[in-house]
Amino acid sequence: MFFGLDFNQIFLFPFKDAEARKYFLIGCAVSLAAFIIPVIPILLLLGYTARIAKQVFNNETPHMIAWEDWGKMLEDGARMFGVRMVYLLPIFILVFPLILAAIGMSLVIENVNSADANSIIIVFSLITMGIMCLLTPISLSLAVITPAAEMHAVDKHEFAAGFRFREWWLIFRANLSGFIAAFVIYFVTSMILAFVLQIIMATIILSCLLPILVPGITVYLTLIMYTTIARAYKVGKEKLTQPQIVPVAAT
Repeated sequence: MFFGLDFNQIFLFPFKDAEARKYFLIGCAVSLAAFIIPVIPILLLLGYTARIAKQVFNNETPHMIAWEDWGKMLEDGARMFGVRMVYLLPIFILVFPLILAAIGMSLVIENVNSADANSIIIVFSLITMGIMCLLTPISLSLAVITPAAEMHAVDKHEFAAGFRFREWWLIFRANLSGFIAAFVIYFVTSMILAFVLQIIMATIILSCLLPILVPGITVYLTLIMYTTIARAYKVGKEKLTQPQIVPVAAT
């Protein structure tokens, strides 16, 4: 069980019945379109998962639904995507200068002697290691907390709600273990599926299935991630409304 949700519900609801599988395949087609059309398919997929998240908010068992009202899905997905991009800005700020430096270094090395080139490479490597030491904890922290901000934006139907830090932080803190557990479930599932993909890629015949499997795995992981995050958000919100028991001091 995951805070009231059976693991079978979490992992199997995209394939529960023929209708669910049909909607899952439509999601795979949307994900596949992302290789051709930029951004829009990603927004649609996020918008669809926002609807699944709302089922959890409404105490419904997660279930696949029809892909309809595409404009509303695009709006909900854009809201979630925008919130995530803003919170990922610290990572972009750290990585972008590193990319520019790497491009500049390759140009500089071509015009200096080997001794200077080695010195430049050593300095660049040290800077890269330093930035990576910063990126790792920042990335992990954002991976855990950003979905809470996204869920708050979905719950309130407002882009700005994702940046009302105090509101969603109280929910996040009230169920910290739930949000961490949701991240762990997503991370472990991702690692298992990545391992399976590595095995498939090593097999010439099965590797032909990658154009189908990669979009399918993307849709599946997105559904699992936001279903568990929505549950963690809901439980955190409920904990805030529960009356606090104040211990009576002994007389």
